[in-house]
Amino acid sequence: MVEQRLHHFSVRDGVEQLFETEKINIDDDFTRNFLHLLSRLCNYEEEGHKIRPRLLISNNIKKAIKTVSNSYMIKTRTGKTDGSDLEKIVKSLIPFCNNGWHVFIDINEEEVHYGVIRSFSGPIGLSISENLFNVDDLDLVDYAAIEVKTLNNFELLLCGLHKSNLTVDSRFLEIESERTVHFPLMIDEITSSINDSDHREILKKAFNNLFRVIPYKVHGTICLIVEPDYEPGEFLADGIWFEEPIDLGQKVLDSVLNNKDIVSAEAYYGLSGLFLDMLNVDGMTIVDTSARVRGYNVFVRKTPHGVEVPNEGGARKRAANTVLLSGEPKIVGVFFLSQDGNSFYKRVGE
Repeated sequence: MVEQRLHHFSVRDGVEQLFETEKINIDDDFTRNFLHLLSRLCNYEEEGHKIRPRLLISNNIKKAIKTVSNSYMIKTRTGKTDGSDLEKIVKSLIPFCNNGWHVFIDINEEEVHYGVIRSFSGPIGLSISENLFNVDDLDLVDYAAIEVKTLNNFELLLCGLHKSNLTVDSRFLEIESERTVHFPLMIDEITSSINDSDHREILKKAFNNLFRVIPYKVHGTICLIVEPDYEPGEFLADGIWFEEPIDLGQKVLDSVLNNKDIVSAEAYYGLSGLFLDMLNVDGMTIVDTSARVRGYNVFVRKTPHGVEVPNEGGARKRAANTVLLSGEPKIVGVFFLSQDGNSFYKRVGE
């Protein structure tokens, strides 16, 4: 009998090269323990809840964070340089990633510091990644940084200051994925009925920041974009439709234009969090082109006569395709995200 054990040696080579390029010194023991941690991130769960971890690795986190406005850092533990306690320490911090925090790993010569870090930049501010990695002259930088993003159930993306990106894919087949999931087009359509161009640009920035957390906080959803005067008929009769839509766009404007009003900011963050929770509920979440949330937990009551839906994917994908093929007037587009992280945004009729 011939027995083989296959390993992803290329991943180790890529990770070692990335750390070398970014000038973060790690030994073989730390590399091995770090790779063991990476192998567990894509399908990480805590108490039955999926989490998409985000890590920030540096050799001088205090200097790095000075480039990030309105940031806050909490150091929690000091670990060993061989990384033997790496997974245990990081595991205690990963749950905070669900609330917008990054777990940081600050690697020094004699010890490794751990904790969490976050930027509080408001609805339209830059994210911690945009602040940290938007460096014009790397010769003036005396620190290193690598961000690890969990994209879906199969992919990790490691990004360095020197633009040395590495994607780790655990699938055995090469599959092209659209990581941007057409959010710019989707956001354009959600704000298309906003007449004031300045207000529309504010909303686009805010929704770009909001939607970029969807891959981390939402684990499978359908979101329909409809026109403001859309009325649910027999097709989408099942579900929860609000008598008074949630005007998420207006809450953004209140928060940004009244930047000293803490109540407006709190209202936006509360309602945007509620919107993300709706996306995690079974069925479809409905948003119109005036940036209002119209309903959630909505289901197709009956497939229109003559519509043949491809028998592919699970129930969620078939529901998304049913809407796309329905010809239902005043439905603009459909965003689909599977539990595995596969996604698309398509306009109805295209």
